[in-house]
Amino acid sequence: MEKCYCCQKELSKDDIGLCKKLLGKKIKQFFCREHLAEILDTDVEVLTEKIEQFKEEGCTLFL
Repeated sequence: MEKCYCCQKELSKDDIGLCKKLLGKKIKQFFCREHLAEILDTDVEVLTEKIEQFKEEGCTLFL
């Protein structure tokens, strides 16, 4: 299982999918929502909403 590059927290499939969706499918370093929000200068709640939006759209990264 992948871990956050910053804090070593184990990541969910949704967190990994979100990193790939927002940072590129070929990335090697993954981040938890808290650190991804920091990197992207946004809120965790916004990222959680985006995950739900991507799922509704049928994005294969979130199956």
